[in-house]
Amino acid sequence: MDREPVTHGGVFNDEALARDYARKHRKMATGFGKAYGKKLKMNGFFQGRVLDVGCGFGATNLTLADQFPDSKFVGIDLSEPLLEMAREAARERGAAGRVRFEKADVMEMPFEDDSFDVLVNLNMVHLVEDPPRMLGEMERVLRRDGFLFLADLKRSFLGLFEKEIRSALTSAEAEDLIRTSPLRAGAFSSGLVWWRYERLPKG
Repeated sequence: MDREPVTHGGVFNDEALARDYARKHRKMATGFGKAYGKKLKMNGFFQGRVLDVGCGFGATNLTLADQFPDSKFVGIDLSEPLLEMAREAARERGAAGRVRFEKADVMEMPFEDDSFDVLVNLNMVHLVEDPPRMLGEMERVLRRDGFLFLADLKRSFLGLFEKEIRSALTSAEAEDLIRTSPLRAGAFSSGLVWWRYERLPKG
């Protein structure tokens, strides 16, 4: 199956479209947050600075924030409707003081080098025009002993049933992207729906 362009253009500027996206992806984003939190604890992380690159409506970061009450969280995205949903959710949970959501470009992040202990990038690679540049920025802001969680949809026969999958990379394309990117050594894996790249330095 040939790769198809993203139908919504990659940025959700329409509020109705953004809310529909959040409704369809909330369970997935929350599930990743729970799984990443468990892996972080198993590998010795309990406190630090966490960045969600392409945070969307904020569910992954907020789920992590529930598990690490002494940590600070930042999420960046270009979609103002999704960011407002994330900010509202943070306020409702009483987490706005340590979880903030900012409008920023993943291609040029407004952060200093080596400034985060954990980086999360979920369901984003197939949305951006220049994935290697985004991965380079992620590498730049992640501390040398930092944790990295990267996951995206995998293009496969499932695209016959789910349109979003048609714009994703195949497992081989994703592995090649990671291999030629500036990202430091980690573990690549691929399942039925997702491919993942993770670095757990304290494990």
